[in-house]
Amino acid sequence: MKHLCIIISLALIVISCKKESISDLDKKYINFTNTSSIDRMDESIIIPKDIIINKLDSISDNRVPIIKDSSGRVIPFQLDYLEKKGIWDELSLTLDFKANQTQKLELTTIATESIPSFTPRTNIRFGIGTNKNTVKEVLEQKRIGDPRTNDSIFYQMEGPAWENDKVGFRFYFDPRNGIDIFGKNTSELVLDRVGLGDGNYHELDDWGMDVLKVGNSLGAGSLAIKHNDSLIRLTGKDQAEFKTITEGPIRSIFEMTYKNSKIGDQNIDVVHRITIWKGQWGYQSQVFFKGATNQMNLVTGIANLKPNHKYSKKSKNHFVLETFGAQSENNDLLGMAIIIPKDDFINEGEAPKENTDITTTYYTVMNASNNKPSTFYFLAGWEQSNVQFNTYEGFDKIVSEMSEKLSNPILIK
Repeated sequence: MKHLCIIISLALIVISCKKESISDLDKKYINFTNTSSIDRMDESIIIPKDIIINKLDSISDNRVPIIKDSSGRVIPFQLDYLEKKGIWDELSLTLDFKANQTQKLELTTIATESIPSFTPRTNIRFGIGTNKNTVKEVLEQKRIGDPRTNDSIFYQMEGPAWENDKVGFRFYFDPRNGIDIFGKNTSELVLDRVGLGDGNYHELDDWGMDVLKVGNSLGAGSLAIKHNDSLIRLTGKDQAEFKTITEGPIRSIFEMTYKNSKIGDQNIDVVHRITIWKGQWGYQSQVFFKGATNQMNLVTGIANLKPNHKYSKKSKNHFVLETFGAQSENNDLLGMAIIIPKDDFINEGEAPKENTDITTTYYTVMNASNNKPSTFYFLAGWEQSNVQFNTYEGFDKIVSEMSEKLSNPILIK
């Protein structure tokens, strides 16, 4: 009888294992590998639709893909509709990795109406009205000329603004076309309300403040064209258009389009696509050209209006331009950096202090091509956002790690 019980128990274990293995075989998995020797927090990942379809064979119209961790929890994600309305083409998410770690995660589907709600961690805000009390958010806006001459138009924060849980930025939606920085001391998204109440975002508030003086500089990564030996600001006087592409908990994307910009005797069209990801200390720029000539190069830069130290260096794959010092509008420490692929980098320079359209700027010159976008990253670290930015070494560590991550993207299999 004792032996019979043992046999039955073993049989039950075998049956149980078979059921588990059969169930496991039915599951689909996707592998993510960190090929670098550094830990990576909030690592941005884009999974194209065709990879997901290949893994799942097919997805019915009323279902969407999701990714689960080992405990069965749905990892926060968003589906982005970049090419056609109503048809998603990419799934974006962020993951944390240890050095050289591979994560095997389950890929499955869920009914469209059952998609979980995730905490927002990125935001685009362009509020327009006749005054503060009539402001409403817009997803698209065009302008010709200089809207500052029209007293009936009020732009919240002077133009479109974008943020994540680390930092924020804003565009001047007028011919200055500068980019400014909002230093944040909270992970909450705040720009929906900034510039509307009685508070002054040029002064320290409970969420942070505008930390950069832009003036006639290129501010925090705005654009110009180098034509022969001249720097020409993209003003958008002939036509500029703002358009939100996608907005969600993981990343937000918008475009600024400049039509018929006069460069020398040539009219060109330029599209500046900006992406901000959850968990990063800055944003990505992709710049698309139509009509660029061999005499034109793309320029971006960093404001040089307050005392700072400038650093420039080359890594294996990137050129990096950094500034650091007590250069915030709060007179405390602020670091700024531009990261450019080394193959696109041409040279660097410094704009005059006065008597030109673009002044007080450390700038970089890079290739401008009609065939592929020019890409760069702008990072900003304010000491009140993180104690790591109390020193240049702390800020430079973030910049160097970003360069390392860009050189070693997460492998997806």
